[in-house]
Amino acid sequence: MDARKAAALALAILSWGFRLAAIALVAIVCILSFSGAATRLGIVNLVLDISRTIPSFISGYGVIATPFGGVFRLDFALTAIALFVLDYAAQRISWLVRR
Repeated sequence: MDARKAAALALAILSWGFRLAAIALVAIVCILSFSGAATRLGIVNLVLDISRTIPSFISGYGVIATPFGGVFRLDFALTAIALFVLDYAAQRISWLVRR
């Protein structure tokens, strides 16, 4: 396997990782929008760990109460958008390297 194919494969795998992480964050944002859903599903520790991994300048930004009794985490949503952008960029670079 030559270096171009290896780089394209690595970027494609990285792209999938970004996409899966972004989809998971979107799912967590949706779950947190409902009252007590995080507690019933047992993902409170996961949410705390994600909050710690998000950069400090955005962590905790935009925590908004929803009409469903939960909270909307804007910091998680912005991180998911950033991961989708990274996914797109890695996928495009992978396609360019393959040519």
